[in-house]
Amino acid sequence: MTKKIKKTRKVKFDWLNHSVNFVAIIIGVYLGFYMNERTKANQNRQESLVLMNSLRTDLQSDIESYESYQIPENKRHQINVSDLLNILLKDSLSGNEDQLSTIFAVQNYEPSSATYSSMKSSGKLSLLNDLPLQNELANFYEGFVLESIDKGKSQVDFFSDELLPWYMNNLDFVSMQVLNGSELVVLRNKLIIYETLIDQKVQSYEGIVRESKALKNTIDVLIAERE
Repeated sequence: MTKKIKKTRKVKFDWLNHSVNFVAIIIGVYLGFYMNERTKANQNRQESLVLMNSLRTDLQSDIESYESYQIPENKRHQINVSDLLNILLKDSLSGNEDQLSTIFAVQNYEPSSATYSSMKSSGKLSLLNDLPLQNELANFYEGFVLESIDKGKSQVDFFSDELLPWYMNNLDFVSMQVLNGSELVVLRNKLIIYETLIDQKVQSYEGIVRESKALKNTIDVLIAERE
């Protein structure tokens, strides 16, 4: 009888021992999984901060380039073209031939999209873990930026295809004298279109600055929350 009791106790102890070991294994696996996920989450958070800081740097650099040079320079160019146009509207260029050289100042700028393009191609946009921000970035880089680039290209194309050939065919570059006065009407018509293209580009640049500042502010807030 005593041996039977001892055997029963041993069986119960073995089952208890197995149960404890099994629970310990389950807990160990769970803790390992938890720690792995936590480490991965921290790594993703750190990488998202690096990416957002890079985006912020791109935006700030673009804002400074637009405000300090591109917008003022293009507005100055627009004024020069407008002044030349006003002279031509008076049907007289005499004494103002030097104004003809003012159109040779085409300045274009493309915002830096290297960080965004890299994130998109590598599938790392999801690391931002913020769908509204992802949508804002897409609207900015694939909408506003591309539209602005197109406007700049339109100006350059018009300059290359319309204005430059007129100058080559109708102007003595040494004396800056017009070879055929009747062609000034053609130049005037071209400048009316050209000034409009510059104005559209300047407006797009100003829009890019507004959107860049708003986007940068959104990123600043997220960085402050996650650091």
